[in-house]
Amino acid sequence: MATLWSPVDPVDAGRSPFCALVALNRTYELVKAGDLEAAAQQARSLSRDGNSGKVPTGFVQEAHALAAYVAVAQSKQVDSAAGRDKLLDTAVESAEKAADLGGPVAERNLRLLNTWRATRKNDRGPFGNPFLDIGLDHGAHGWEERCREIFRQHEGDAGAQSELNWAEERIRGALRGEAGWDVFYQLPLDRSRYVMPSQVPRRLVPPVEALPRRVPVTSGGELETLRARAAVELLDDFRTTAPHLDRHSPVR
Repeated sequence: MATLWSPVDPVDAGRSPFCALVALNRTYELVKAGDLEAAAQQARSLSRDGNSGKVPTGFVQEAHALAAYVAVAQSKQVDSAAGRDKLLDTAVESAEKAADLGGPVAERNLRLLNTWRATRKNDRGPFGNPFLDIGLDHGAHGWEERCREIFRQHEGDAGAQSELNWAEERIRGALRGEAGWDVFYQLPLDRSRYVMPSQVPRRLVPPVEALPRRVPVTSGGELETLRARAAVELLDDFRTTAPHLDRHSPVR
């Protein structure tokens, strides 16, 4: 179903576990595509109180982590200091909710965010994950080829090419450091949560089950009686029915 359904509007994550999984993947893909407002809206569907108990806890944690990342990215687009601070407060709150649900990745993400925010604004580097910035998964191979591809696509756009060069340099810098990719805010927290199941849900195609017997069990004696009656009827039929020529047999 996931291959046949590519939703363009927000998915109600509370409708079913499948819808929750589609909503989670849609949020992540929107983040990689840079559609921040749509990503924030979809993430809220996963984490809102009205869907509590309907959405798996792991999905809720991912939604909080995604929402935190999106809020930081959105803060860069706001001119007023008050607006930026409000978004960053929201980002920290979401990251804290993700960390409260446990796991080393969520806890490391929160530390990265707090450290970044505590740094003077003029001394802060970019917060975004450069892999996500170029549309790849965190730590994915093939980032050099992807950078070259994007560079060609933005031929003549000095601003876009400068941002791309900076993202590429951040990746190379992480490769040279001891912490590796851990210097970046990591999404997803757990990639296995995003995998579409290969088995068809029981709700859509129930397993084959034997139907209950509708006639009584026939005993051995009853079967012998039926065979005897059938033999008598066949013999009577042979004695009373004239033979028919086989139209397929050759004429003599």
